[in-house]
Amino acid sequence: MAKLWQTSSTKLHPMVEKYTVGNDYLLDQRLIPFDIEASVAHAKALKKAGILNQEELQKLVKTLAELLNLYNDGKFVLQQSDEDCHTAIENFLVEKLGQLGKKIHTGRSRNDQVLVATRLYTRKKIKQISQEVIKLEKVFLQMAKKYEFVPMPGFTHTRRAMPSSIGHWAASYLEELINNHMLLES
Repeated sequence: MAKLWQTSSTKLHPMVEKYTVGNDYLLDQRLIPFDIEASVAHAKALKKAGILNQEELQKLVKTLAELLNLYNDGKFVLQQSDEDCHTAIENFLVEKLGQLGKKIHTGRSRNDQVLVATRLYTRKKIKQISQEVIKLEKVFLQMAKKYEFVPMPGFTHTRRAMPSSIGHWAASYLEELINNHMLLES
């Protein structure tokens, strides 16, 4: 299949493809479920705008769900020749649905697709990181309570300073984790 930006039927030289695509397709593999999610939402917006009818919307959503199942089963894997996940998804839709598959691109640029899929991916990863940070906060809180009165020397600029406790030391890390966690949540 021709590349999105290819203007003629001339076969693309493999060196050009390797330079333009590189290993990006391997990273794009992670974006597939998020691009599918965005495509379903976009198809619904196209229906609401009167560009798709109900039957077309149902066909697109069903085919995108089929594609997501293939992806989840490890049967939809990008190759360098696919260029990126956005092209591969569109090509899949065109292969299954013909001209209807091309309608999914109506009213959105490739930049829109990349931005939305990347934001959805990032949002999910931040939620996962946030859950792990909560676990770590709990560990430091338990440690701060357990060792509240266990003495240790405090240090200022690598020199011994006021006496402190292991609990105080753990609580200081907990405070930093909480501050950074609040940044993640925002």
